[in-house]
Amino acid sequence: MTLTLAIHSSKGGTGKTSIAVNLAVAFASAGKDTCLIDMDLRGPSLCSMFKPKTHFWINDFLSGKCNLKDTLTDSKKDIGTSGHLYLSFSNPDIGEIRDLVSKDRNWQAGALKALMNGKRELAEENIDVTILDTSPGVEYESINAVAASDMVIIVHNDTKACHDCTEQLIKGVYTLLDKRCAIIDNMYHGNCLDIKEKNRYGVPVLTTIPCMCDIATRSKNEILVHSDPEHLFSKSIMTIKDKIEAMQ
Repeated sequence: MTLTLAIHSSKGGTGKTSIAVNLAVAFASAGKDTCLIDMDLRGPSLCSMFKPKTHFWINDFLSGKCNLKDTLTDSKKDIGTSGHLYLSFSNPDIGEIRDLVSKDRNWQAGALKALMNGKRELAEENIDVTILDTSPGVEYESINAVAASDMVIIVHNDTKACHDCTEQLIKGVYTLLDKRCAIIDNMYHGNCLDIKEKNRYGVPVLTTIPCMCDIATRSKNEILVHSDPEHLFSKSIMTIKDKIEAMQ
């Protein structure tokens, strides 16, 4: 059975995509066949880190133009993971992004149905873990990703706005959709390297990752969990992976 994770946040700038990418590589490096899908349709980022090797985008799949497997790029050999690492990219073309804003509820409903069908398609292909890197907040496409997931991983930072909005998301979205949740405290500004709280808003906190300025000086294409497994950030990602697996 495929485990589907939605990596979500209430606000932008929490490091959500970096965690999604490193977590996907961590699972694949552990021998899990993993699929990472860029569901941040308004702010695509995977295509700037990896090179797509397919003519189809996840946008095409959501619009009913292809099967989900037609959008996948296998990066196992490029990165050197023991498990397959399939990537599905969101179209970065500004015209495509602009067109998304005009999509009505009927299109979004169809996109959710397609996403649920895609989830079954990946399960039939024996994918172990699917990670949906969502857009922040409550846009239709991010809520669709949350609805299609088995578990929501909330990337949180230490600001009042993030605290307030995360609490609203948990009570007003995740709970209503009956979703299991867990929190990652990322870029914490403090000296504490341990978990600050074991639970927040009734949701378990997986780990607290301190703010590390050296990460910003590295290449934008570097995947730390692969290139520098002894880095504190990489060790934090492995802790997250292990705790997610233990929760199943």
